[in-house]
Amino acid sequence: MVQTSALMEGVTVEQLDFPQMVLGEGPHWIESLQALMLADVYSNILRRSFFHTGRQQVLRLGKTGGPNDLVSAAVPVEGDPDLYMAVAGKDLSLFRWSVYDPDDHNTTAKAIHTTRDFGFNDAKCDPQGRLWAGTVAPLEKDAVATEADAAGLYRLDSNLVVTKWASVFLSNGLAWSPDRRSFYYVDTHTRTIDEFDYHDESGAISNRRPLLNYTEAGLEDQVPDGMAIDVAGNLWVASFGRHQVLCLDPRTRRIVRRITIPAKNPTSVCWGGPDYSILFVTSGTLFMSQEEIDANPSSGRTFAVTGLGTKGLPADRFRVDFEQLRAQGVFV
Repeated sequence: MVQTSALMEGVTVEQLDFPQMVLGEGPHWIESLQALMLADVYSNILRRSFFHTGRQQVLRLGKTGGPNDLVSAAVPVEGDPDLYMAVAGKDLSLFRWSVYDPDDHNTTAKAIHTTRDFGFNDAKCDPQGRLWAGTVAPLEKDAVATEADAAGLYRLDSNLVVTKWASVFLSNGLAWSPDRRSFYYVDTHTRTIDEFDYHDESGAISNRRPLLNYTEAGLEDQVPDGMAIDVAGNLWVASFGRHQVLCLDPRTRRIVRRITIPAKNPTSVCWGGPDYSILFVTSGTLFMSQEEIDANPSSGRTFAVTGLGTKGLPADRFRVDFEQLRAQGVFV
């Protein structure tokens, strides 16, 4: 029996000045810029909004014309303020984006790894700056996977070596515990949040076991999507399909809070703001009819949730070996 608390006292949910998106994803707070970056997936666009000025920049990634021209996440690279790693279609790619670029700018990313899987989805860096990115299995029109375990969870190290660590259906949220002993992972298609043992020095994960199964928890009308962790070690999970973000205590395996979001399909979350006390939430209109969108006009928008009484930690950046980049001719 999942015990929940629906208390929203003192919590404020503010709709931000981002456009409505079919699928907003991959929110990332860039501390050095005090800016929120996110992916406008089906437009193959990255957007970022500067907290203090309200300035917004749009970066249009080069298209090949293929069906996988989709960007789902990007993370800054440590050691170069303008360099980022993008998760786009089948590629893990590097690109540059400066605050001095025009507010609406075009670029072409440089692929450093191309998967044989259908395509990449979410991505984050672990505490040592290794990039973890998962892929998705091909889906039918009704969002049902066509083949079991046809996707994977991969790790890109600083030397650009890619290793597969798990077979999955539809890779999504990732988070590491504050004590660096556990790795939490969402496989959306199986409706599960899993826990792995995590070895911080080597980056190895092992002993996969279920943390929360949405079906068994009576959450059949929604699926887990993007995820973030707070300083207390609680997981905050976007629940696609049910207007809410769930707060899960992984030690007790209990849902301890539900935060109502005025969008049917929350997609992902991240902590940010000057003191990391703001929970940013993206959403989408994917799989919604026009009638549903009209009835839920805030769906596909981006939100800032405050007053939660907790905060997050700065996101880790990708620590790449620049000499290795140059040696492979992929330095941009």
